[in-house]
Amino acid sequence: MRYSLFSIARHALNSHKGWTEAWKKPPLQKQYDVVIIGGGGHGL
Repeated sequence: MRYSLFSIARHALNSHKGWTEAWKKPPLQKQYDVVIIGGGGHGL
């Protein structure tokens, strides 16, 4: 899906219904090598 100012405004006026999922939902693994807790306000 491409995002444009028009499509964002149209979906905002339509209560954000009809968006396709932008992120995948992979299954969780049994264990991880690294866990990051609290990425901060800007995600770093």
